[in-house]
Amino acid sequence: MPKPRILLMMSGGVDSSVSAALLQEQGYEVVGLTLEQYKPDPTLKEHCTDIEDARHVAQRLGFEHHVLNTEEKFYQSVILHFVESYKNGLTPNPCTHCNRNLKFQEAYEFAQKFNCAFFATGHYARLLQDEQGRWGLYRAIYKERDQSYFLYGVRRELVPLIRFPLGDKNKEQVREVARRLGMKKISEKEGSQDICFTKGTTYNEFLSRFIPSQEGPILSCRGEQLGTHSGITNYTIGQRKGLGLAGGPFYVCEIDPRRNAVIIGSKEDLARCRVTAIHPRWMTAPAVGDRVMAQIRSRHVPAPAVLVEMTEDQFTIEFAQAQYGVAPGQALVISIEEQILGGGEIHSSQ
Repeated sequence: MPKPRILLMMSGGVDSSVSAALLQEQGYEVVGLTLEQYKPDPTLKEHCTDIEDARHVAQRLGFEHHVLNTEEKFYQSVILHFVESYKNGLTPNPCTHCNRNLKFQEAYEFAQKFNCAFFATGHYARLLQDEQGRWGLYRAIYKERDQSYFLYGVRRELVPLIRFPLGDKNKEQVREVARRLGMKKISEKEGSQDICFTKGTTYNEFLSRFIPSQEGPILSCRGEQLGTHSGITNYTIGQRKGLGLAGGPFYVCEIDPRRNAVIIGSKEDLARCRVTAIHPRWMTAPAVGDRVMAQIRSRHVPAPAVLVEMTEDQFTIEFAQAQYGVAPGQALVISIEEQILGGGEIHSSQ
């Protein structure tokens, strides 16, 4: 009986490399695919090295590997969205946006192209079936590596076709598998915490290629001008450092692109209990009145909340205790226990 073919999205890092080996051990015929999605800084060698490392792993483990250029689609769908969001005073999360609108749809389409029944990535998350056979997205076993927040927007129709081989592993276990397989160089590669297309630059340096910095007022919550900022793209909700103001402590509470203003206040001014998100996408839809856990950014510890309003276009949750640093543009992700139900893009809070 032939092995089921599975397409693995490969970045050249240790996570996707070890995923290839684990999928083979699970009985899949792996097909590797690396996407060239953006023009890297020409002074950096890491991008080309990543492609070569992915190719080397494929050769070592004995499976086919392809490299495809999807730069224009990535630019139009992800990079321009990132830039436009900052222009509008938002704090976008390009990884959640990419996974929701591009990466997993591309993976599905390329899996079909290469006659693969399934596709996989090296994300730390789990997909499990309930007693009725319905698939759901769950947090990884090891919470310090969990990446389920970034995956809330994957279309639920795709979920039965996806595999996440690393959902029950921690980083050291993954590195140990790489060493066991003789992939010493791969096992020692450091994972990047940067957004892929800003490698080698800061956010501000990257954004300056698209958005000219324009000075404007730093205002108190009461409208008093306390200073001057260097450009609204240099600030985000909850930011405390780099404001250049005496006294305080002060925090960025709002970014107003219409007035080109940064609004600051005390920590108490940051407190929010009620958060509304737009463009919801649900893997398992909750109901108004459900007690849930809500996460307002990737490093935020999910906090107890109640779903108080819900329509086709938006939903609102109310936290049991005030949360700080709720930023429009970030993802609001809803879960019950370990299961991710879905989420949306934060629009407003109070």
